[in-house]
Amino acid sequence: MKNKLNGILSVLILAASGSAAVADGHYNGQGFSSVVSSSTIEGKSGSIVHTIAEDFWQYQNAPEGWPTAAMATCHFTMLMVPGEQAPSSINGICESVDPDGDASVWVAAIDPSTGIGNGNLTSGTGKYKGVKALPTFQTTFQIDATHSIYDFKW
Repeated sequence: MKNKLNGILSVLILAASGSAAVADGHYNGQGFSSVVSSSTIEGKSGSIVHTIAEDFWQYQNAPEGWPTAAMATCHFTMLMVPGEQAPSSINGICESVDPDGDASVWVAAIDPSTGIGNGNLTSGTGKYKGVKALPTFQTTFQIDATHSIYDFKW
């Protein structure tokens, strides 16, 4: 079970590490993700793997007024079908309070076949309130089963 769980965590990080950003390609950055916990709920016809990751977002080109770095806590849920190595779906939600004290909540859906994620800033306070943010992201370097680096842009 431990090897299966490590494999699932690797798939999750490869496909789903990612979190933040806004959508048309002129803002970009990198995220650094570290999985801090994982649990599995076994069902009769499948299972759900839930992981929590602590992420660090560094913006190479941030929108005006945004910080160049922020921390986030991200929750990822994968639906697994028995006998399949890859998840059938991956979804995530990240919460962040930036160094200025403004909060933001991001959601994402990750394509398990490509590992490309599409996100959305669903709500925020301060500088994030009312912002339309539609990031894309993908893991660019897998350090180990629980640590990865990903690029994002919008």
